[in-house]
Amino acid sequence: MCLLSFTSLESWRRIAFRPFFSLAAVTLLFTMASIFMALPGLNQGARAEQVGDTSPIPAFIPQSIAGMTLINLIDGDEAATIIDRMHRGNVATQANFIAMYQGLDASATYYVSLYDNPQQALLDKEEMAEIMAREDHGFSHLMRRTKNDMVFYMALGQGQAHYFFARDNELIWLAVNIDMAEKALGDVLVQ
Repeated sequence: MCLLSFTSLESWRRIAFRPFFSLAAVTLLFTMASIFMALPGLNQGARAEQVGDTSPIPAFIPQSIAGMTLINLIDGDEAATIIDRMHRGNVATQANFIAMYQGLDASATYYVSLYDNPQQALLDKEEMAEIMAREDHGFSHLMRRTKNDMVFYMALGQGQAHYFFARDNELIWLAVNIDMAEKALGDVLVQ
C-alpha cells in the first residue's frame, strides 16, 4: 500500500527538487564555519603560518610540488608535537617543519627535520628504514631506491606513497597521492 500518491510527474518534481536549505540558512552556515576557522586553537593548524602571511618561507621548503601549491606551513613546537605524536615517541629535532600542498585533485605533505650534522640525518634515515622493515607501522612495500645519485626509501600506506631521504642536514619525508608520486619525488630530489 502506498502512503503517498502523486497525481502527476510535475507534482513529484515540485516536491522532490525543492531546495532543502534556504539561502538564509546556507549563508548562516557559511558565516558560522568562517568564524569557527578563524578562532585560534579550534581548528588543526590554527597557529600554522598560512602562505599569505608575511613570515618568510625557508629556502628548503618548496613553493610547489608536482603542480601542487604550498598552502600551509607548520613549524616550531607545534610541528615537533605533531611529529612526536605520529611516531608515538620523542623523535623531533630542534627544528621541524610540516608543509602542506594542494592541487586540483591531489595533495602532499612534506616533513623536514633539521639536524646539527648531516651524518646524524643519514643515521636516523637508516634507523627509520630498519624499524619500518621489522615492525608493522601501517606501511608496506618498503624498498630502497636510488635516483639522481640520491639514496632514498619508499613505502606505501594510508593511500599514499611515502618517500624519505637525507639531504645535507635535513631528514625529509614526503607523503603524496600515488598517481602524483614519481613526479613529486622528481621535484623534491632536484631542489
